[in-house]
Amino acid sequence: MKKILAIAVAAIVVIGALGIGAWLIWGGEDDVTARGTCGGATYEISAEDEDGATEVTFELQSGAPGEVWQVLIEQDGAPLLEGERTTDEDGELDVDAIARGDAGEEFTATATRTGDGAAGETCVATVSR
Repeated sequence: MKKILAIAVAAIVVIGALGIGAWLIWGGEDDVTARGTCGGATYEISAEDEDGATEVTFELQSGAPGEVWQVLIEQDGAPLLEGERTTDEDGELDVDAIARGDAGEEFTATATRTGDGAAGETCVATVSR
């Protein structure tokens, strides 16, 4: 009985070590994130490798719902997404863009507030893989 238990424990250890080794060799998920503040807003930008491409996510927590922002997401200076976005009922923007996984290492999101009295307020967020 002790011999069977010892073999089972050894097998579990070996399987665990192989799994960890494979994860280290092949790298698991490549995900980088940067957070910061600008003016009265906070932001988070992340880039995550996913199925041969890179998903870039930009989140902006602003002061109020209904604010209008001009958003540009770039990969090494080349535009991936550009357009106008409005903060939701919680004062948040959430923008996703898909980039070719091999096209560049630096992602930048620029959000410029338009419209009301705070027009021109700009947030710039950058993350590199």
